[in-house]
Amino acid sequence: MSSPEIARIVHRPAAAPDDRQPLSAFYVEVESFDDAEGFGRRLREFVRAGVNASLVADFGLDAISEADIPPWTRESWESAAERYAAHRGDEEWTVQDVLFAFDPSQREWSWWDATSVFGNIVCVWVDSQGEAVYNCEELRWMMYVAGARAVVGPLLRDSGDWKQSVSLGTDGAALC
Repeated sequence: MSSPEIARIVHRPAAAPDDRQPLSAFYVEVESFDDAEGFGRRLREFVRAGVNASLVADFGLDAISEADIPPWTRESWESAAERYAAHRGDEEWTVQDVLFAFDPSQREWSWWDATSVFGNIVCVWVDSQGEAVYNCEELRWMMYVAGARAVVGPLLRDSGDWKQSVSLGTDGAALC
């Protein structure tokens, strides 16, 4: 399955979407500096499952196949719920909630990249078509499942800031 978004999940994008249009950024605190790369890899793998669903799933059905959901997500779902609730409230997402949020007729963002900021801080970049406010709670939930301790954003940032950053989790071995 191929799409420009899948390509950006697996590999660092070659260029910003449009130098005049900002990207949306989330600043993510992970447990330690040596977990930043693993967080980037896990988040890319989880987002890829959602993007795959957006390409092939029938969103008119009652359930979407969970076959692409990485097995490690089940192990971290409960601890993610605790961290998410501490920052956003008690709403807990199910796997089906996450997958249905990738309905192409409703999703308001597309994956761009995950980059290193400093130490245990990661920046997750998405293309929100320059919108400062948009529906992205499924992405925030996915960040917590992938290992985020705290998430701040979204904040609009100049795409030049992304260009100067180093991508995380793009080795592609487990993602291809």
